[in-house]
Amino acid sequence: MGVEDNVGLKLLIILIVFLGASLLFDLVLTKILKLERRKFFSYNHINKVHVRIDWSIRIAFMFILMAAFIINYSYNLWYLQPYYVLLLFIIVSVVVRAIIELKYLKNRREALFTVLQLGFWLLLFSGAFWILSTGWFG
Repeated sequence: MGVEDNVGLKLLIILIVFLGASLLFDLVLTKILKLERRKFFSYNHINKVHVRIDWSIRIAFMFILMAAFIINYSYNLWYLQPYYVLLLFIIVSVVVRAIIELKYLKNRREALFTVLQLGFWLLLFSGAFWILSTGWFG
């Protein structure tokens, strides 16, 4: 049906490279900024304010995602595609986390780490998108 046989292998390679690069970036950045290493797949809230704001953002984006799906069913707007909405959710969520870290934590380098990590993820995602869209894998 128009899907290549090895698309799963390509996505697996990109996922492994993404996870490896992200882990290496985290290790190097925590050494440079002299921070405690965070668990790789955990998400700890800073305080109760962060919990409330984070869950408000999550619930709002679920409704936005559902509304975007309904609108796209009829109009097919590029900026309401699910991957754009999810990317916006990630950006908003991480920026809010950085603001909360800056406001409530004593070590302001935690907020710097969070912002740099977001920038690195965006760079990796845009690189993966470019690789997949240009047919660089063949």
